[in-house]
Amino acid sequence: MEYNIRPLSFAEILDRSFRVLVDNAVLLIGIAAPLGIAESALKGPGTWFQVAFFLIALVGGPLIQATLTCAVADTYLDKPVTIASAYKSAWSIILPIFGTYLLVYALFALGGGAFALMGLAAKHGASKALGFIIIVAIIAAIPLTFYLMVRWSLLGPIMIVERRFGLAALRRSNELVRGVWWRTLGIILVAAIIVRIPLGVLDLLWSSIPVVGFTLGGLVSSIGYAYSAVVLIVYYFDRRCRIEDFDLRLLAEQIRSEGAPGSPAMTGAPSLD
Repeated sequence: MEYNIRPLSFAEILDRSFRVLVDNAVLLIGIAAPLGIAESALKGPGTWFQVAFFLIALVGGPLIQATLTCAVADTYLDKPVTIASAYKSAWSIILPIFGTYLLVYALFALGGGAFALMGLAAKHGASKALGFIIIVAIIAAIPLTFYLMVRWSLLGPIMIVERRFGLAALRRSNELVRGVWWRTLGIILVAAIIVRIPLGVLDLLWSSIPVVGFTLGGLVSSIGYAYSAVVLIVYYFDRRCRIEDFDLRLLAEQIRSEGAPGSPAMTGAPSLD
């Protein structure tokens, strides 16, 4: 299925994402299924049961998310992809992906640690004025954290499509989201509402059914994960089309590939960076 990659409106991004998901439902939901099942299992009975699936999701989650992003990107670029090929592609870069996410967690942890030390200092004999400043700083840190999460929301597509990791990936996400923070937030929130609320209602209806409810709950969560990944990829290419004329460059590469006998076929976005 070929998609016309071009700048899209807010509504078109959500509609295009739904279409991509429907066109490739078996592939994308199949990849997301382990995450969906793990999420459904966390609601199941028994503490040990929940802990076991939590550990599975914690260890395998990044790989599954990367695989899902690989599959969506290849599909959107009209490249052949299977579950096996998507896992192979994600596995080849799993270490730098882990490293990048660890870097993000470390940055947030350092900020939290700094505030914790300031809080201890205020508790043990610091002036009231300093204590007030610390409280204000902690309150300000909450929206700052939220702001950074949106600024770095395109990390996944950047790591998969462009093979940029670490600080380079963070800077790249900042670059793509610069000037459109509110639009980015709106797309993420509306996409979550579109999927999570209706599917959450369905999940609530059949959650009491012993075995079927668990299975259907995992399917519901899988659809949510798949749609979220598609939205980020579609929005990522929308941003590149707007600030880099990616759509024109992609068309030029396709024309060169089709017009030159024996020339190598287009291999995707990395060759266009």
